[in-house]
Amino acid sequence: MEREAGEPTGYDAFISYSHSWDRKLTKAFQSRLQTFNRPWYRSRSLRLFRDETNLAASPHLWREIERGLTGSRWLVLMASPAAAASPWVRKEIRWWLTHRSADTLLIAWTDGTLVWDDSRTSFDWSRTDALPREEMDGVFDQQPRWVDLRWLHGPEQTGVADPRLIECLAEFAAPITGRSKDEVIGDHIRQHRRTLRLVWSTVAVLTALLLVAIAGGVTAYQQRNAARSQALIAQSRQLVAEASLISDTQPDLARQLLVQAYRLAPTAEAAGALVGSRSLPRVIDGIGAPRGVACSSGGLLAVADDRVRLYDLATGALRASLEELDSSVAAVAFSPDGRLLAIGDADGGVRLLDVTSADTPRTVAVVAAAEGSTKELVFTPAGRLVVLTATGGSVLDIEDPARPRSLGSLPPDTIAAGPTGSLVLTESHEDLSLGLWTLSDSARASRVATLAPPSDRALVTNARAAFSANGHLLAVGGADNRVRLWDVADPTRPALRSDLHTQGRDGVSSLEFSSDGTVLALGGRDGVITLWDVADPFRPHAGARLTGYPGFASVSGIAFGPDGQTLASIASDRERRTSARVWAVSGYDRTSTLTILPTEGTFLPSFSPDSRLLAAGGEPTTVWRMDDKPGPRLAATVESFNAGGQAAAFGRDGRTLFSGLPVVAWDMTDPAAPRKVTPQATRADGGTGIGVNPVLPLLATGTGPHSRSAVPLGTVQLWDVGDRTRPVLVDTLGGAAVGRQSISFSPDGGLLAAPTDEGGVRLWNIAENTRPTAAGIIDVAGAQATALAFAPDNRTLLVGDDSGAITTWDVSRPARPLRRGSAAPHAGQISGFAHHPDGALAAGAAEDGRIRLWDTSDPDHLVEIASLATGGLYPQASLAFSPDGSLLAASGDRGTRLWSVDPAAILRRLCAESSRITRDQWNQYLPDQRYDPPCA
Repeated sequence: MEREAGEPTGYDAFISYSHSWDRKLTKAFQSRLQTFNRPWYRSRSLRLFRDETNLAASPHLWREIERGLTGSRWLVLMASPAAAASPWVRKEIRWWLTHRSADTLLIAWTDGTLVWDDSRTSFDWSRTDALPREEMDGVFDQQPRWVDLRWLHGPEQTGVADPRLIECLAEFAAPITGRSKDEVIGDHIRQHRRTLRLVWSTVAVLTALLLVAIAGGVTAYQQRNAARSQALIAQSRQLVAEASLISDTQPDLARQLLVQAYRLAPTAEAAGALVGSRSLPRVIDGIGAPRGVACSSGGLLAVADDRVRLYDLATGALRASLEELDSSVAAVAFSPDGRLLAIGDADGGVRLLDVTSADTPRTVAVVAAAEGSTKELVFTPAGRLVVLTATGGSVLDIEDPARPRSLGSLPPDTIAAGPTGSLVLTESHEDLSLGLWTLSDSARASRVATLAPPSDRALVTNARAAFSANGHLLAVGGADNRVRLWDVADPTRPALRSDLHTQGRDGVSSLEFSSDGTVLALGGRDGVITLWDVADPFRPHAGARLTGYPGFASVSGIAFGPDGQTLASIASDRERRTSARVWAVSGYDRTSTLTILPTEGTFLPSFSPDSRLLAAGGEPTTVWRMDDKPGPRLAATVESFNAGGQAAAFGRDGRTLFSGLPVVAWDMTDPAAPRKVTPQATRADGGTGIGVNPVLPLLATGTGPHSRSAVPLGTVQLWDVGDRTRPVLVDTLGGAAVGRQSISFSPDGGLLAAPTDEGGVRLWNIAENTRPTAAGIIDVAGAQATALAFAPDNRTLLVGDDSGAITTWDVSRPARPLRRGSAAPHAGQISGFAHHPDGALAAGAAEDGRIRLWDTSDPDHLVEIASLATGGLYPQASLAFSPDGSLLAASGDRGTRLWSVDPAAILRRLCAESSRITRDQWNQYLPDQRYDPPCA
């Protein structure tokens, strides 16, 4: 049994019901009944009671019911067979008929049968089952009022304005309120109309308030989003800074932080850091003690610790793991052609493997070469293998790798061998001297010179030494953190050229020359690797310091890649945790370049419109296929002008390469076989600068002040190349100061810009089949404009000058150019400019040798986002972005460098090169964010 608790004791009606109606329906019926004469019901309500037959009767419960009955003036009986059988309903009826008149009992017929027999003035109890006979028999002397509610089956029917429901409710409300049924219905209708008016008025007010709230909400939402965006930007910049701090020591984590930084907000700082991320070393975790590393001419990397593993040097992909070796590994080396791998063990044995198929290396021979643990292996071009051991070593003839043959033994205490195998270095423990020995074809050794130590600490029993690739230079490191460079081109007369101070703490542990002999890498016992420029042995100078091994005991091995663009190293810490790293280097500095093309000349690089070809250099012009994997491939060398090189550019059709004054053209349909299509043209000059109109069949070429040409200097020639086989000179524009990258067409083809010999920039209106007309002048305030680039928005022109300043100009009204913003980051003349196709990124180069990236999304405020690591200074470079926006090319006096500038491709690479950030690392750097690894 259940009732509504906490209600007052004064009521107008008591509703008695049972299971024929559920509680929800009874409450809905009560609610609709209360809508009649609402003011009267506002302070009083109906007593609600439901019989639950599973509850036992108790005196306490009945007292509550009796109190409700006593306080009510009317009893509404919900008649049904279930109510008739309910002891509680029957008890309520008996109480009511004992204490109240039967005239105050109202019947709501909800279920079952209810029949009145007029002849008996009583109910027909043979058919009536909705009322209890014992309590109701003889109560009425005439037919009582009842309301048929059998059609009402659910609460949802009480929520609509059904006339039947209104009629039924009025039947109850009329006697309870003491008014007529019509009056009750009329009052209800009028009250309903007032309610509707009140509702609509309320709706209008609420609508107005809602609009105000929405406006305020939108403002608050925008402010919240702005604050949120600023927070993400700040966090992105913070992650970029954190990644920079750990770029060498924890490069994998640095990669993950950079990906997350760009994910949070693609800020200028994050974009710049992505472009420069190739300078991060790749990490290979080792097992056991480090033994050495080696790089092959075929692009393989061998890492030796307690086992030997082969990796793809370019991608870091594992190719093979050699775990079932007879003895512990001590040294590794590749043959010059990259087809053989030699593994020396701790017992002086050597295993030769055929690694032509890197995924399935094959052992071709195993030989006991010498006594003692192997220290170093040196292949010679003449088919020999020099094996250096702790006691001396031997020379093997491996012309037939399957049948290696010993030629003889090395002198005792040999510590280094020359690349040809004809010269070796020994260390005397008695007088601390170094001995140079020559080896005959039969491996017979003869001492030819002695290198005296400059000090007692210069040489110790664990001295390290290395020969340059041509064998003319010898570097010897000692425990005093100094390295001596000896000229041994004439082994009988060695000459000390310089003495390098390594800035290390515990001595030199490994040395290695680059393949061209111009760079020396020194590995220290303090875990630091230093690159030295030794192109001039008399004046060496230190380059980059690679500090990726903090706390490590020593760098055990170093190896340059075949192109000199990678450096592999291996080291272990005092707890024998081994780590190999692959560094991106160029010369004696680090680099973030994707690759370096061996071109000559600083002329403007030019991509074909589909980005599949690149013409670069100019002395001569070389054409490269950019769609090859794993990297660019030389397709052809184009006939070049013989005096000073040439500027060249692809035409709009993508199959024609133009160059020179007068203009000549080559058909590049087959990039490997350029075909000259202007045989009648004889060039008087290769041209200094060139520009291709992106819309019209026009080409602009020019000569600079230092050109050796019969063409008038300081001129820009405009050519019609609609018929590429017969270019037609349209006009010659004088008074120009043409540089490598100073002729620029607007993206819509309607403007041409070029520097004037008076320092500014002249603009010309360009149209097809008409001569150009002067449109305006840009005054660069006392400087000489040297490099130009239009932005993709067609109205912004970037101008670089000889002071190193960069300015942006609005040229939407060419007659009145408007200066927008400026920056002066460079020292010396700006030599090159390029705008990325998306318009938000630009690159600049200058005499200071730096290549910088700029955020140009706001022309009023140029923001430098990165200074690219080029592998040293790169003065007078000229620049170009590929039309698809994926690459940046820079042509300089040391080749053409390429950078990846496609964020999506860079993010994929960073994820592929690093392990997922751990939860602990995430909590350290992103404590306020839910763990959500960016590379999941």
